Amino acid sequence: FRLKPLIIGTVTEEALSYIYEAWSEPVSNILYSVLSFFTFNVNAFKTLKRFPPDKSGDQRSLLSSIATEWVFACSTRVFARKTPSYSYVFGYPLDFDAWENMSYCNNHACHAVELPFLFETAWPNTTDTGRWLSKSMATYWTNFAKTQDPNKPEIVPVEWPRTIIGNEKYIYFQNPIQIEADSMKDDCDFWDTIGYKVHDF
Repeated sequence: FRLKPLIIGTVTEEALSYIYEAWSEPVSNILYSVLSFFTFNVNAFKTLKRFPPDKSGDQRSLLSSIATEWVFACSTRVFARKTPSYSYVFGYPLDFDAWENMSYCNNHACHAVELPFLFETAWPNTTDTGRWLSKSMATYWTNFAKTQDPNKPEIVPVEWPRTIIGNEKYIYFQNPIQIEADSMKDDCDFWDTIGYKVHDF
């Protein structure tokens, strides 16, 4: 069947909440290595070489970055290349108190944080900047629903380019909204060689 055009994307810290919920205490270098072998099996040495533990004594931040790339951002890039796509990254944290017991997401763009902005449910609580961002996103998505092009007919803040393999750019939803090059290209190229399945022992 013919693949339909997509708007597809992720937020900047997709995996942060999952990592900090799973490990409420610091993750040691040893545990980080064990998790790497459990997840990547024969490819663990490659991943540890590319992403060695840092000197902080707590590898949760590093795990969050790796999981954000491997589970979300880079695998999303694979799908974006299969059909006409417009790619986004959302990096605007909630600008009001809504995380409750997930305080580790305060001032971070955690999983699904873009949804209250996209569907404009954040309006009663967010700032003027948040409302502007929300309205801009709704305009892009509404344009796409009407024309399969997020840039028309309604006027948008910046022109959103379609994903082109080899020159991939995405719209970055922050303040201001801007177009950026694929900052994870080298890492995603690496993850493409590893693949996106948890390896069996």
